[in-house]
Amino acid sequence: MRILYSGILALIVIAGGYVYWWHHVADRLVELADNWRERRISEGYDVTHDPLVTSGFPYRVKVTTENLALANPTHVQSLVIRIPEFWAVVQPWQINHVIFGTNGDIKARWQENGEERTLDVSSASALGSATFNLQGRLQTVALDIRELDALPSWHPPLTAHRVQLHGRPMPPSDTKAQNEKPKLAAQQIVLRAEDVTVDSMADFPLGRRIEDFSISAVLHGQIPRLPAEDTLAIWRDNGGYVDVEGLNIKWGQSAMTGEGAISLDDRMRPLGILDTRISGYGAILAALTETRQLDAQTARTIGFGLNLLSREDEEGRRYIALPLSAQDGGMYLGPVFLMQLGSVIGSK
Repeated sequence: MRILYSGILALIVIAGGYVYWWHHVADRLVELADNWRERRISEGYDVTHDPLVTSGFPYRVKVTTENLALANPTHVQSLVIRIPEFWAVVQPWQINHVIFGTNGDIKARWQENGEERTLDVSSASALGSATFNLQGRLQTVALDIRELDALPSWHPPLTAHRVQLHGRPMPPSDTKAQNEKPKLAAQQIVLRAEDVTVDSMADFPLGRRIEDFSISAVLHGQIPRLPAEDTLAIWRDNGGYVDVEGLNIKWGQSAMTGEGAISLDDRMRPLGILDTRISGYGAILAALTETRQLDAQTARTIGFGLNLLSREDEEGRRYIALPLSAQDGGMYLGPVFLMQLGSVIGSK
């Protein structure tokens, strides 16, 4: 009988300890959320939301808030983002791994060129995960958005079947040469989008659907706060740049791969160059001919010249190698001007 009583007492102690631990984790999550909000406010941002609600006992700790609004009233564009519901979940025995997500349409508005612009974003699901070290600093983050539908007020709609984003700190080098300058802090970022449809490209020779877009890059240098003109200027002036390790685009019958480096010029416009390989250029010429942007004779002449310049990859496909550059507010493929490039933070 004594053994039975001892077992029951042990179970009560364990259960009581677990209940205490669950509430401790829940309180800690709320405290972290409050601390994050206070830090953003100290940086000049406005952050408002309904009271935080905890739930999920006994197997998980879930913190939910509604009517989350983030604003930057001191910035010339006065950006405001509204999220109907945001939630985060941890397991009580693994509190350094957070799963989070949103419910409802996300809405953003800001000022540009004296006019208000809006962006409404909806999705079938928007989930993410993040891990933290023992000091509470973010280590890795991942986002997975399915059936994305973006509706900008100044542009036709954009949709994507799936968008994925992954980020993590680059591990420090094990060895450093003598007299070598300290390396900038770096973050590895990978972005992939599947089945992207841009309605404004209905008349584009390759069509409005991009089957696959992916980029793997390393962000060198730290941006002090959320990206804005002053923080990006500090990042750039301290030697910050983006090392594009791999760019892959599958668009119609054509494909592009590339690598290179990009930074910002003194007007916050992209500045840099990528070494690219373009395959399926014959399909591009055919599309330009079909849409009468090139006459047949000109297309044949260009095609002949490209064939002379082309090479063959490991799989036997023909490609041309051309630099894709951003300079003086323009994007160029080789010597050919493609489009204007504005400031990455928009117009004032």
